[in-house]
Amino acid sequence: MIRRRKASFVAAIIAAILPTQVMSDGILPSKSSPLCLVPVKNGEPTKDDIYQSFRMTSKVVAVPGLDRPIIFPLNRGGVWTIDANGTYVPFGGDFPDHYQDEYASDTSTGDIIGVSWKLGVFRLRRGETQFERLYLADGKPFIHPFSATYVTRFGGTVISDNSGLYLLRTSGQVERLYWDAHVGGKSPGRVFDLPELKLLLFTAEGYIYARDDNGNLTIFDKGFGGLLAARVTADGRIFLERNQENVVVPWPPRDPTRTPVQQGASTYENFEGVETFVSTLVKVHGKQISAYLPPGVYSPPVEFPGGVMVASAGRDGLYTLNAENRWDLVDQSREIAGNLVDLFRLPIENRALLINAKKGLFLLIQKSDARAAGCLR
Repeated sequence: MIRRRKASFVAAIIAAILPTQVMSDGILPSKSSPLCLVPVKNGEPTKDDIYQSFRMTSKVVAVPGLDRPIIFPLNRGGVWTIDANGTYVPFGGDFPDHYQDEYASDTSTGDIIGVSWKLGVFRLRRGETQFERLYLADGKPFIHPFSATYVTRFGGTVISDNSGLYLLRTSGQVERLYWDAHVGGKSPGRVFDLPELKLLLFTAEGYIYARDDNGNLTIFDKGFGGLLAARVTADGRIFLERNQENVVVPWPPRDPTRTPVQQGASTYENFEGVETFVSTLVKVHGKQISAYLPPGVYSPPVEFPGGVMVASAGRDGLYTLNAENRWDLVDQSREIAGNLVDLFRLPIENRALLINAKKGLFLLIQKSDARAAGCLR
C-alpha cells in the first residue's frame, strides 16, 4: 500500500484522470531494464498450494548473516528456502519454524539466534546449514521465548520470555536482565533495539515501553497501534513502522505530560525510507525525487541490491527506475505477471529479489550476473 488503502484508492482515481501526456512523460519505458528474471527451480505451485503461487510465500524472512531466506508457505507444510542453486527446497533441520518465530544476528560471530515460543532457543553457527537447540522451552530458564534482538553494547542477544527479560551471551550463557514488572507487567513483549539512543522498545498488552540501559522503564505509547519495526532517523528521531500509519517521534520527548508517540507526527514514508504520494515516487532515503509511478503500481517500489528501484504493476509487469527518472520494463515480466506480483527482499548475498508471479517464483537479477544465462528471453 502507498500508506493507507484510502491513499491507494485516491491514487488510482487520479492516475485514471490525469492527462495522457502528463502521465506518459514519466512512465513510458525508454529502454530495456538492466534486470531480468530467472525461474526458481521447483518454483511452480502444486496441488498443495491449490496451484496458486502466492501461497508459496506467505512470509519471507531475510536475516542478516544468513545467506538464504526463511520462507513460510500458506498451505503446504514445513518451512522452505531458496538454496545456492536457485531451487525452492525445504529449509531442513530442527529450528524455530513457526510463522511468528523470530531470528537475530550476532554480529560479533556471524551466528544466528532463533527463538520459538514452543520449541525454545536455537543457534546457527556461521557457515553451517543446521540450527542447534541451546535451550528447551521448559522453564530452565525459558518458559516461552518469543522475541530476540542482538544488542552489541550488551555483548549478547536480548530475549523476551513470558517469565521476564534475558541476555544470551555469545558463549551460550544466559543472564537475567532487570525488567520492572510494576510498570510493564510480567512479560516484556516484542523487543526492538535503537543502538544510537541506547534504548530498547517493547510491545506488551497494548502498550509500547522504552527501557534505557540502566533498566529504567517508561511508557512510550498507549493503545493498540502496534509496532512492526523501529529505527533512528538521521536527525535523531525515532521512526516507528505501525499497523495503520507510520510515525516519527522526537527524542528526547519535549512534553513530560504526554507519551512520546503522542508528540510524534504521521508520515507517508515507509520503514525502508521510500515515500510515495498519490501516484508519484517522491523520496528515497531522504533524497527528494519526482517520478510518476507506472499505472497499476499501488505499493511503494522496492530497492534492488545496489540502488535500482523496482515497481510491480500487477498484470502490466515489472519496471525499474533509470537515471532519467523514467521506468524501464523488465523483459518478459508481462508474460508471467498476474493481478498480484509480490516482491520480497532476500539476503544481500543473493543479489536478487524474489518475485512471486502468476506462473510461479522467479529471481530478479542483474543482466551482468553469471546466472543471467537462465533469464527469460
